Amino acid sequence: MKEILKFLLMVLLVSSLFGCSARTMSDIQYPIPDDRMNIPEPQEQEINIAKEALHKQFVMQVQKIFEPSIFIRKITGKPKQAMNVDAFDEVPNSTWFTNRNAFKQMSPEEIARGPDTGTGPDQSGPWEIFRAKAQGVTPGFQIKDSKGERYVIKFDPPGYSELMTGAEVVSTKLFYAAGYYTPENYITYFHPEILILGDEVRFTDSKGQKRLMNQRDLKDILQRIHYLPDGRIRALASKYIEGKPIGPLKYSDTRDDDPNDIVPHQHRRELRGLRVIAAWLNHFDTKDGNSFDTFITENGSSYVKHYLIDFGSTLGSAANGPNKPFRGFEYDVDPRALLTQLFSFGLYIPPYKKSKGVQYPSIGLYNTEYFQPHKYKSQIPNPAFEYMTNCDGFWGAKIVMSFTDKQLKVAVEQGKYSDPEAADYLLQVLKERRNIIGRRWFKRINPLDKFRIDENRKLLFTDLAVETGLESTDKSSYGYIISNNKTKKVTAEKLIQRTNIPLPDIEELLQIRDSSHQENLYDTVLEVKIFTRRGEDKKWSKWVKTFISLDEMSGKYVLIGLQRHE
Repeated sequence: MKEILKFLLMVLLVSSLFGCSARTMSDIQYPIPDDRMNIPEPQEQEINIAKEALHKQFVMQVQKIFEPSIFIRKITGKPKQAMNVDAFDEVPNSTWFTNRNAFKQMSPEEIARGPDTGTGPDQSGPWEIFRAKAQGVTPGFQIKDSKGERYVIKFDPPGYSELMTGAEVVSTKLFYAAGYYTPENYITYFHPEILILGDEVRFTDSKGQKRLMNQRDLKDILQRIHYLPDGRIRALASKYIEGKPIGPLKYSDTRDDDPNDIVPHQHRRELRGLRVIAAWLNHFDTKDGNSFDTFITENGSSYVKHYLIDFGSTLGSAANGPNKPFRGFEYDVDPRALLTQLFSFGLYIPPYKKSKGVQYPSIGLYNTEYFQPHKYKSQIPNPAFEYMTNCDGFWGAKIVMSFTDKQLKVAVEQGKYSDPEAADYLLQVLKERRNIIGRRWFKRINPLDKFRIDENRKLLFTDLAVETGLESTDKSSYGYIISNNKTKKVTAEKLIQRTNIPLPDIEELLQIRDSSHQENLYDTVLEVKIFTRRGEDKKWSKWVKTFISLDEMSGKYVLIGLQRHE
């Protein structure tokens, strides 16, 4: 069964080599298979973090050089497109992603709530520690509250109160609203007396020794944590994800023991386009280990669900302190950067070294200086990110640009920053980076979207660049051509300044079909090709095509797909 599904996906891929969701009037768009089918329980998979880093930093980069398909596609300008998009070049809801804010604007209350189903750990009774971490700059606990709910408790690094906890919660709200599955992450304030040590809690102490934890260890850990003036501690409480953990996801290939997992992960648009959203929020640590697969049962079906986790290294935070200037610009080990330094004899100064630095300790290093989203690099190379095309980038940019100033303000408020100026600064950077992303991809892919047909037989569309304030209505014009089956031109080229196009009279279309003695449904499909022009610029944008079929039962036009010129 899995092989049959993979074959269908290959058919989809072959039909999408030359543009975003490349469709012609004779293409049949197979539906994306449902990945919530009941399956046997997969085995837990573990990832060796050091081995993963070595493979992606070195082995994968060498393989890329000698892989003919990548080279050929690069020089011909025909990149391999994502394999899991529908006829409208969108990502269907799945166990990986659910269309949220870009599909339907979320209310301020929905943005604030995010994935949360409660208010965090219950404080009406003690928190029992059943696991602990003492190594590193920031210690942590895993606790069971008085209601039996389990949480991972994390703390801000010394000297940077609110840095990690604020970043984790703000980014959680935004990643969730973007469409990804995330844990429930809460900022919580508690008195240390609520903590009790469970029986036989094993942990690794600061010397690297594994042993049972005692009260002195707990006291030592608590002494390393920042206290508020009222004696409370601010922390991040991440609720355990439901289901049985089966290890992290991988950003390449598929799981052999998951029959639902048929799309190679590097060719999933929601993972490719994640690069744009990660660039926006500076989520540089998008490695396999910062993900979570769980085996769940819902509505009588058992399947794997995929989460993004650990957002403490986002925005200006590196979890254990402020972000380093090179993050987002270079990999941890970056051959290109090293060679540049070598051949310039050290005279070349990377732009990020000219950054102003940390403006607010609670925000860390997060700004718009030299920000180029299309060049954004994660900590180690990410296979899905490296396959990202302009179509994938445009998809990610649509999501980023869907967030309004008001929504971003609500998300920042969930970080509970005590300094209003710091919160305002974070909000401003989020807005500026958002707009930089929009300008980048809305100029490379025609940003016309939200196509629909009204009762007056007009094709309506939204210019996302105008809707989001990047362009103005009076400086935007559109040209279009309507044709039938690529051979019969119905309407000559026309220039308009409105965002609606009158479609041909249905009787006219039927006459064209009848005169050519064609009976196939696809011979009655209209292709509407639209171009965009801004201001005094005489150059037209790349086109976007919509395909419209005639429903002879209702006598109305219906949209059946679109294609974007990359």
